[in-house]
Amino acid sequence: MGFVMFNRVVAVAAACTALSLAGRAAAEPPPQIAFRLDYQANLPGRGCPNAGEFGLILAGEFGYLLVRDDAAATLRIETRTNGRRIDAELSAPNPTGDGDWRRVITSQDCRELLYDAATLIRIRFGPGGWQGEEPPPWLLAPPTFEVERPEVRMGMPAAFLDAMAGEPSEAPLTPWEGTAPRWAQPAPVAEEKMPFQVEAALGPAIAPYGLPGVAVGGSGMLGVRWARFAFAGEVRGVITPGSSVGDSKLIGRTTAWTGSLLPCLALPHVDGCGVLSVSQLQVETNPSFAVTGSDAFSVGFGARVNGRLRLSDRFTLVGYGDATMQLRSVAIALDPRTVAPETVPYWRSPLLRLTFGVALNVDFLSERK
Repeated sequence: MGFVMFNRVVAVAAACTALSLAGRAAAEPPPQIAFRLDYQANLPGRGCPNAGEFGLILAGEFGYLLVRDDAAATLRIETRTNGRRIDAELSAPNPTGDGDWRRVITSQDCRELLYDAATLIRIRFGPGGWQGEEPPPWLLAPPTFEVERPEVRMGMPAAFLDAMAGEPSEAPLTPWEGTAPRWAQPAPVAEEKMPFQVEAALGPAIAPYGLPGVAVGGSGMLGVRWARFAFAGEVRGVITPGSSVGDSKLIGRTTAWTGSLLPCLALPHVDGCGVLSVSQLQVETNPSFAVTGSDAFSVGFGARVNGRLRLSDRFTLVGYGDATMQLRSVAIALDPRTVAPETVPYWRSPLLRLTFGVALNVDFLSERK
């Protein structure tokens, strides 16, 4: 009997200890995280919330103020138009330490898009995203320190109270108690961003008009791009694989080398550019050609339209078409010393040249890091 009673007492004590430990564990709040906010949502007329409103949206998802100026990690939100829809690109340091966490979401309504973004951030960085583990130290919210001034009690003189009341006052003096507000934290230092990006591109090109036949080749470009302006230099080489020159259908091969300067008005998905170019024509056939009209050197000017499709943070696919007017025509004829004059083939270049191409663009210095 005594042994049974002893077992019951031990069981009750173990149960009470387990309930006490469970209550303490449940009472401990989950770790809080914090971010600086880099918020880029400048889309006039689309109803996007400002940075302060988005911070409150995040606070509603997490249950506390997530955005703090003294946080170590930075959460970046960038919105941009995609036709009639709006894309939001989210990025933050990956808690695993492997690169950055990035997501892109799309919606037609900017406010609804930002609410969806806050929900996606809570799913990844909220308590349910840690799977029983604590977040890394650099993601935890810094401790909050409150500095208050000493309490000050001020008593009004009795004579002054009696004069205000019109009769002697027997009530005890009522102190005025005041507490100073929290000390304002220092303003964050703005992060320095690159005002421009350096980009290079390489790809195939085709010239359907302006040479003795359709010419194919490639082009390379190096340029600098700002928010609304871009400037680039390009070198292009094309060749006619097999074409006739002149009325006698003499088979020959023409090579054209062109260097261009391209000042552009830069828009999110399209660029409008001016073109200033210099070109050199070379002809190969048997018997050999002589090029009349100087050395086949020509200067042209015109316009180009670029269509840009962003593939990632660093890579962009660019398709372009340009038209240039040449300041002179280039005439090509056989050397009359090798053939009879009546059989001399002849070709004169048109003043207009058309070129189309596709290039893969790489950003070397970009503020989207």
